[in-house]
Amino acid sequence: MRKISSLIIVFLLLMVAFNCEDPDEKEQKNVNDLPNTLGHEELGGKTGNITDYFYNLDANVNVEFYRFSSSYFTFDYEQYLNLFQAEPTTLSLRSFPEYLVTVTPNDQQNTHRSIVDSLTTENVVIPDSIYIESSLFKNIESIFWDTDAELEAQRYKPNNSDWISDATTVLYADTLSVFTYRAVVDTPLIDQGILFVDQAEWVDTTYTYISEQPFEFAYTFNFQRKQLSNDSLMFRVNTDCNDNHTWNDAETEDIGNGLWDPAEAFYDINGNGERDYNEPFEDRNCDGEWDNAEPYTDANSNGQYDEGELFEDRGNGIIDAAEDYTDLNSNGQPDPDELFLKNSLPNRLLVKWIDPNTPQVLTTIQPGDSLITRWGQIYYNIIEEVEYNNSKIVSVRNIDSLVTLYTNQIIANIENGGSQNEYFIVKTEWDNPNTVDRDYDYLLFKYDEYLYKLTQPSYFKYYGYYWSDLNLETGLWHKNQFVDEILYYTVNGLLREGEEVEELYYDTTSVAIYKIQKSFLVEVEDVTVPAKTVRGFINTDGNVECYANPVWPASTIEDCPGADTTFLDAFKITRKLTQTMIGSDVEFGELNKTWLAKGRGVVKDELQIRWSEWPGVDEMWRGVSRWELGRFTTTSNGNRQFTKLLNRAHEVKITELQNIPELQDPYILSRTSGLQRVELPR
Repeated sequence: MRKISSLIIVFLLLMVAFNCEDPDEKEQKNVNDLPNTLGHEELGGKTGNITDYFYNLDANVNVEFYRFSSSYFTFDYEQYLNLFQAEPTTLSLRSFPEYLVTVTPNDQQNTHRSIVDSLTTENVVIPDSIYIESSLFKNIESIFWDTDAELEAQRYKPNNSDWISDATTVLYADTLSVFTYRAVVDTPLIDQGILFVDQAEWVDTTYTYISEQPFEFAYTFNFQRKQLSNDSLMFRVNTDCNDNHTWNDAETEDIGNGLWDPAEAFYDINGNGERDYNEPFEDRNCDGEWDNAEPYTDANSNGQYDEGELFEDRGNGIIDAAEDYTDLNSNGQPDPDELFLKNSLPNRLLVKWIDPNTPQVLTTIQPGDSLITRWGQIYYNIIEEVEYNNSKIVSVRNIDSLVTLYTNQIIANIENGGSQNEYFIVKTEWDNPNTVDRDYDYLLFKYDEYLYKLTQPSYFKYYGYYWSDLNLETGLWHKNQFVDEILYYTVNGLLREGEEVEELYYDTTSVAIYKIQKSFLVEVEDVTVPAKTVRGFINTDGNVECYANPVWPASTIEDCPGADTTFLDAFKITRKLTQTMIGSDVEFGELNKTWLAKGRGVVKDELQIRWSEWPGVDEMWRGVSRWELGRFTTTSNGNRQFTKLLNRAHEVKITELQNIPELQDPYILSRTSGLQRVELPR
């Protein structure tokens, strides 16, 4: 059935391919009508040089933003501060032009390892320890007969203790040598092109060399353990079917045992003195039925059978075969206490025969309880307490030496090709609310005709509607090459109020055909963010008073939280992206709003997303993340020479670097919109 459905789908796709109008031709007339002001000499509004409003490529930029995740997207800074009495999570954005290094396949000097003497020592004695745990076990505190089940399923059940165990820590010392080296990269790692390395970030890889002979540690744990004795009486199935405590060969007729037999003992659950159908009993004669006492003549009228009185010696109504036995002492003979077979269930009712006329059923058995049989045989300690010695041997690796190599963080490997360009490397870092680690992204920008971002295009798979982080990760796929994406349109390097550009095209991929719609709009707007340069003052009492909250506990003005300041006439840039999968018509949208202030770069940035709505429903955007400027510092570096950095990117083989274990996956392949990571709200 599944195969038929697959064939139908393939047939429909072929019909669409052969009979539908080419999407490029279908939309061509619409593309020509899209707004585009780039060809207009004047727009009549405010203008500003992009290098004054974004970031200076020759400067060390260090910016701190307050990051409002999807859970707090609608909060403003003051609301968050007053509600939580704490500042929002911070996100840092920094550049490192002076640390940017390129490595080519022939740069052997960058792979040279130099020893770090201060971190190298031989015959180092390292104290260590090994944690040894015993096996787990439970004590049997008591045993009781379970009457909740049907008669055939009743049995003894244990009252067990909690799990019992012990542990110990064994201290030992390991003598080894520690060597530490430093290099720009371990090996060139590339066949051609240029490798980007961030010398501000170090990655340490430690190689451990292990001796063939490990350390072995033995330890014995001592317990007092309560367990069933080896007799395990409740697991026995009686085979002494004539109840005479003697092994008998097969019968030729049903005969008695020559003894007066009292009533078979039973568990009088309801206490009425009579044996009811659901009450278990000791089946001494193997007939599967409860038997009353054999009739007798009470010659002395004392109400009980006395030896010598006449009685009716009855059999069990069965012609018995030879009695089976369990040869406990391996002597090849059936001894009187061996007339039983072993059962897997503890369903034999135990009876204590202190008084032969009134045997006592053991409904509950405590540690130390004993039992005497009808024939006077005593079994002591049905639940016994024994010494339990649990021995453990644990092996630990014996380290001969540790070799640590410090290399620089690798950003990307870019092949040669195209004209020479300059990229601006930015790193954003923030606390990941889902882990204890800090998350980060590398962003590469360049100024050319416009402001470009080096990006790896990504699309959603055919399912769509991924409203969780896990689904987003598995629901997106990336192309295997980098492209220059236009981040901000400019004319002669100028941002212009009223600039409007819309774009529509199709991208045919191995997964599907996607219709891509983009729009770009520049407006001018005042924007208020908690980026006041001076956050407080010393009041008349000599104490620090913060502008955002006068009673904030601050020792210095630097300890004050951010305070609002307004940037007048900031450029507000709105970028909108809609991806539509042809066929399924599933849409995914990103809405990025960025406010740029002169000399400050990005002062506020918002990212919202949406999936297809129901027909007739307006677009419903959900906030993913919002940044608001907190602190900004920059240091000029006018002597920086960028012309030697790298060639224009055609393909970045990030996947090849990820397959090298020593690199520990340094480059995060993630979808970004503008400066922000695209993360679906939880």
